[in-house]
Amino acid sequence: MNRYFTSLSLFVVSAQALAGTAIPVDLSEPVNDRWMYPFNGTPGARALGPTFAAFGYDTFDERDGQNLFGFQTGSNVAVGLGPSSYRVLSASMTLMVENESIIFDDTPDAWESHVEGGQDLDPGQEVALSGAYFRGDYDGWSFGETGSFGPLGVGTRNAYPIDFDADGLVRDISNNVLNEFQPNLFGVGIAEGVAPGELVPGLTTFTFDLDVEDPDIQCYLRTSLDDGLVSLIVSSFHGGSQDGSGSYPQWIMKDNSLVFVGLADAAGLQMTVEVVEPSGVDGDVDGDGTVGVTDLLDVISDWGRCPCCPTDMNDDGFVDVNELLNVISNWGG
Repeated sequence: MNRYFTSLSLFVVSAQALAGTAIPVDLSEPVNDRWMYPFNGTPGARALGPTFAAFGYDTFDERDGQNLFGFQTGSNVAVGLGPSSYRVLSASMTLMVENESIIFDDTPDAWESHVEGGQDLDPGQEVALSGAYFRGDYDGWSFGETGSFGPLGVGTRNAYPIDFDADGLVRDISNNVLNEFQPNLFGVGIAEGVAPGELVPGLTTFTFDLDVEDPDIQCYLRTSLDDGLVSLIVSSFHGGSQDGSGSYPQWIMKDNSLVFVGLADAAGLQMTVEVVEPSGVDGDVDGDGTVGVTDLLDVISDWGRCPCCPTDMNDDGFVDVNELLNVISNWGG
C-alpha cells in the first residue's frame, strides 16, 4: 500500500523525537474527506457534507449522512514505534458549517429522546465526533475517497462511527437508538461565539475537543499515530428528508471553492503528542534504558485496565501482576 506523507501542517518536526518531548501537530486540511451517504455519486469531491438522521428505515442507518475525515500525521510524529510509545496530551478537530439553519446544542441528547413519545429537554441536536472503523477488508488508508460505501442496509456501510463500551469493546454507533444505548462520544461540537439554543451563523467554526482522558479514546489515537493516519467521523441526528428539506448542517469540505479562495477553512486537526521511543530493554517502561524505581511506580500507577499503556508489557490491555513481575525480574537491566 502506498503511503505518501505530504505535509499539510504548520509545524514540521524531526521524526526522531526525544523521549518525553511534546510535539505540536497542527493540520490545516485532511488528506481525505468524504460525505458518507449511500447515494453520494461524488465521494471525495463534494463541496458540502451534510449530517442528518433517518429513523425507522430498514435500508438506512439512523445516522444516515456522515462525514469521514482522514489526517496524515507521519510528517509530524514518527510512525511505527508501537502504540504505547505515544501519549496524546490534547486533541481537537475543527470543522466549519456553511449554512445558518441549525440550533446550537452543546450537550448529547439521551437516546430515549429520539423514540416515539420521547422528549428532548433542550433545543437542537448535538454534533458528534467519533472514531472510525471499517468493513469489507478496508482500513483508513485503503478506504479513503475511493472505497465502496457498502451494501444498502442497516449497519452495513464499510466506514462507520464507533465508540467503546464499558468493557472497551468497539461498537458501531450508527444505530444507537435502535440498539438502545447511549454512545460514548469522542467529542461534541462547540460553536464558537454561539450560546446553546441560538441559531448558528453561516461559516461558524465548530471545535471538537477529544476526551483524551478516556483510556479507550487515548488508545485509539495512539494506534492511529503509530499508523500515521487519524480517521474521525462526524454525525448528527438533525432532521432531513430525501428531497433535501430539513434544518441540518452542511459542513465545509476541502474541495469547497470557499476554501480555495481563503474564505472558509477545511477540517483541521490539532494535537499535542508526547513520544517515548522504546529502549529495547525488557521491563523498561519509561524508555530510559534501565529498569528501576520509576518503572515500578509507573506499573503501580497504571494498575488495572490500561489499553495501549507502555506499562502493559504483554499487550493484553491490563497492567497487573505479570507486569509487576516483569519489572522485578529485570531490575537493574
